[in-house]
Amino acid sequence: MLIHSLNDKASHHFTFRDLIECGDTALALKLFEEPKQAETWSALSQLATQILDPVVEQFGPITLTYGFCSPALARKIAKNRHPHIAPSLDQHCSHEVNQNQKIICERRGAASDFTVNDKSFNMQQVGVWICRNLTFDRLYYYGKTSPIHISYGPDMNQFVQLMKSNLSTNQRVPFLKGRMNKATHIIEHVMF
Repeated sequence: MLIHSLNDKASHHFTFRDLIECGDTALALKLFEEPKQAETWSALSQLATQILDPVVEQFGPITLTYGFCSPALARKIAKNRHPHIAPSLDQHCSHEVNQNQKIICERRGAASDFTVNDKSFNMQQVGVWICRNLTFDRLYYYGKTSPIHISYGPDMNQFVQLMKSNLSTNQRVPFLKGRMNKATHIIEHVMF
C-alpha cells in the first residue's frame, strides 16, 4: 500500500489535506499529523470516493467538520470538558496505532463529520439519502442542523445511531438505532 502526500487526490472532490486538516480542535491547535499507516491513507480515499464524493454530487459542496484524527489529536481532544469523541469506536483514527503499537479502533475504516453548504437541504434529508443510496459502516445523526458522522469500513453495517443532547449535562447520548431498512425508517421519522 502506498503512503501519499497531503496534496494528493483522495478522490475526485477531495485531497488528503481536506480529510486531515479539518476540525475545530485541529485547526485551533494547528495539530495536523499525517497518517503513519498505509492502510489509513487507503481507508481515507475509500471514504472520500464511496461516501463523500456521492454526497457532493447529490447536494453540492460540503464542509468537513472533523476528519482524520491522529493519536496526538485524540489525546488533546480528550482533555476537553465534553470531548464528544470515542477513539476506540468512532473510526476517525482509522488504522492508526497507539504508543504500544495496538490499533486504536478495531473497527478500522475511516470516518468524517460534515454538513452540506446548501441550506435548502437539512441533514435529515442528507441522512435519508445516504441510507437509501450508499453503502456505509456507521452513520451518527445529531439533528437537522448538526453535522452527520459517517464511516466507511470493512464491516459495512449500514448502522444508524440517533444521538440526542442531554440538556443538563450537554453530553450526547444514544437515542434510537437500527440497521438497513430500520435505519432508514428511524432517520426518516426523527423529529429533531
